[in-house]
Amino acid sequence: MELDDVLLASLMARLPGVSKTEAIQRAVRFYLTHDTVDQLRKLAGTVEIDDVSRELRGTDRAT
Repeated sequence: MELDDVLLASLMARLPGVSKTEAIQRAVRFYLTHDTVDQLRKLAGTVEIDDVSRELRGTDRAT
């Protein structure tokens, strides 16, 4: 895998004491997490959800 040296140096500067592998894994996780949130936000309002919380609060959860 070839990575831009300046880009990798910037990443490593933000994560002192972390290996290159760990830094890249963290960056990928960060990207995927935020991308997933962005995708969910785009779906906001496109799916109808019934709010059943009031009914659930009225039921006995012990049974």
